[in-house]
Amino acid sequence: MLRTKNTLKTFLYGIFFTSIIAILGLVKTKILLSCLGDEYVGVYQLFYQIYLYLSIVDGGIGASVTYQLYKPINSNNTKKINKIIEGSRRYFNKIGIFVILLGLLISFEIMFFIKETTISVIYIKVCFILYIISSAISYFTISHALLYEAEQKLYKSSNLNHMLSIAESIVAIIIAKLGGKLLIILTSFVILSFIKCTILVLQSRKDHKYLKRVDNPDYSFKKDANSLIVNKINTLIFENSNILIVSKFLGLKIVIVYNAYNQIVTMIKQMIQRLSAALLPSVGNLLVSEKEKAKSIFLELNSLLFYLANLLVVPIFFMLTPFIGLWYGSEYESTQLVCLFFSLLLYVEIIRISLETYVKAAGEFKKIKNCGIYQSIVCLTLSLILVNKFGIAGILFATLFAFITGTFMQYPKIICKQIINDKTKNYYLKVVKYVLGLFISFGIIYFVDSRIYIASLITWGLKGVLLFTINFVITSLYYYLIKETYFFERIKFLLKKNKNLE
Repeated sequence: MLRTKNTLKTFLYGIFFTSIIAILGLVKTKILLSCLGDEYVGVYQLFYQIYLYLSIVDGGIGASVTYQLYKPINSNNTKKINKIIEGSRRYFNKIGIFVILLGLLISFEIMFFIKETTISVIYIKVCFILYIISSAISYFTISHALLYEAEQKLYKSSNLNHMLSIAESIVAIIIAKLGGKLLIILTSFVILSFIKCTILVLQSRKDHKYLKRVDNPDYSFKKDANSLIVNKINTLIFENSNILIVSKFLGLKIVIVYNAYNQIVTMIKQMIQRLSAALLPSVGNLLVSEKEKAKSIFLELNSLLFYLANLLVVPIFFMLTPFIGLWYGSEYESTQLVCLFFSLLLYVEIIRISLETYVKAAGEFKKIKNCGIYQSIVCLTLSLILVNKFGIAGILFATLFAFITGTFMQYPKIICKQIINDKTKNYYLKVVKYVLGLFISFGIIYFVDSRIYIASLITWGLKGVLLFTINFVITSLYYYLIKETYFFERIKFLLKKNKNLE
């Protein structure tokens, strides 16, 4: 029961804060574009991608730390927990220092990633260093966040991260409106990050009074280091190389266009990923204590995610470009082909959540290493080949192709054979049924969309509600006809159980 309550609480908190952050993000980007200009916003967005690559040095060890904590938490072995946390604290402190130093070195060659700009090189370098410091501070407190995650209390640490994001957006908007520049905004980010991390440590020390410094820390989480760092490198290349390629080959202006679409798609993806973040500790606990139940939960989760993907992606395809034109301006619009690829990427990102959740929860890091290598090589190679001729569309096609031929060829085999003891073909047969529903919905919504003209944000909103409602009816009816509605019963059950607990 406690597992259910914590999972639901984490998910609901995540959805609430993600929605606020998403709205503020759209407002912040619009105001920064008007106050600072394309180049400064493009540089700021580029910094984030570069930092992600610097974070490779942590080796993705956080997933292993969380996995190692499941058993001692389940048996209430506080001594073991303390040793693991102490080991991870020492490990991540070193990583934090190294990332900052590495950022300082990269700042000298930061212009390599920028095709052209009128901004002072010195100014860009100083801003980049400030961004790295504000981001790397979290390494010094990450062990506390990982403990909350393993305890199925992720909301306690994630809420602080969400409040930091909200504070950063509000402060950035105020500074920009008052005439402040990017340098001042990033300086404020450093201060806010320090405050957030201080609060997290104080909160964790209060909740975990057994935590103390020990001379014999547990570094067992490092046993999967080789596989994890390869997986992290692959993930970064695969998922975060796009903006770097856009900046290098197409320029900062196109970075803004790319990010206008990506920002909205990522916002929706993050909302759905809150479900994964909430479920991961619970699934990990299930695989330790109730392995048979884990299979039925996987089937229900998979069905639910395909349903949500269908429900969201179809209207998004028709509504995304008009919104960007109305909100940011027509100069930030791209082609329908680009919009299609963004929509399809969102679709596969959503439906893979069930696969990724179970692989991580089971600690099967080594078995997905080759899949990650394949995806990275294919994605990067195809992107570099296609970018000059096809622009953003070429990069997105490369990402989508690598996704489909990589993740969905390997992950189902691992899960079905090693984790839930089922036939892999059963998974693919269900996928065929789910995807057929997507095509049916798309065809009907296309017919409706072509008959409605958008003149303003109000008409855009009304049209969006109409398309979503029609798609909801179509999708729900289709899932009822193919007898894939049992996840509704699970949701009703969870909500009822949670109500009884209160």
